[in-house]
Amino acid sequence: MSVRLLTVSICLGLAGGTALADGELPADAGSDIVEYACSQCHDLIQVTEARKTERQWEFLVNQMINQGAPIEDYEVATVIRYLTKHFGED
Repeated sequence: MSVRLLTVSICLGLAGGTALADGELPADAGSDIVEYACSQCHDLIQVTEARKTERQWEFLVNQMINQGAPIEDYEVATVIRYLTKHFGED
């Protein structure tokens, strides 16, 4: 992280707000799985800018798994819940 971005993030945090850089994932259960699995093939900005319903995320996650995304069966529900919560369609 650059010094400038770190300074801006700290200032915004001290002001009571939170700011994420483009492509940065909000910390929550599943963020580590999403970061690892999705960044194998593309930038995380493709995830952070997407807005999908739970069913759309479920379809997409399963599609990505079929194409080789390293997500274990027991992680699928956590990933879908995380994506829907933070990048769900409004």
